[in-house]
Amino acid sequence: MSDAKYYVMDSDYSDEGMMLGGMPDLPNEKKDDWMYGQAFVQEPKTPIIVDIREGEEDANCLSYYCHPPIASKEFIDALVECGVDNLVNYDVVLKSRTDPRYLIEGYKAFNIIGLVKAAGPETEFATESRDGDASIQKLQGNTSAIKGLYMFRLAESWDTIVVHEKVKNHLESKNFIGLDFEELDGAFIL
Repeated sequence: MSDAKYYVMDSDYSDEGMMLGGMPDLPNEKKDDWMYGQAFVQEPKTPIIVDIREGEEDANCLSYYCHPPIASKEFIDALVECGVDNLVNYDVVLKSRTDPRYLIEGYKAFNIIGLVKAAGPETEFATESRDGDASIQKLQGNTSAIKGLYMFRLAESWDTIVVHEKVKNHLESKNFIGLDFEELDGAFIL
């Protein structure tokens, strides 16, 4: 897998994608976070209710949301089909803030088990931070640190989700709307 390419995967709202609120607090906020790349100490109650932002009810539902980390069941199934095996999923219901009768089911919150220090020595950081919240001007990937994962969170910037090219290609073949990929080498990360 050393010659494999990796990509930063993000949500693309340019197709008039529905905007969502954040995730509700986890039961053990001191030890658990969706960004930590590790199993939760205490599981959240399901279904997890995620608010649809006011006035967004008629917008297109995206298949994948980076923030909050949720995706359609079909999207999660596609990840599993191409070998992603480090996700823990929770049922989600999207709910309108203004009309509580307006609900959308069929979504999953996903916790990625895998946090990888994948920034190589030539990475150009835009901030002093190197762990968790770094801004990166130009990332140089260290693929030897990835150790066969098809999907993981970047340890230098926890909210950054990285996927193997096999995953990228499979997801693109499914024509999911609202996806954006940037090659890991050379990526600009805020």
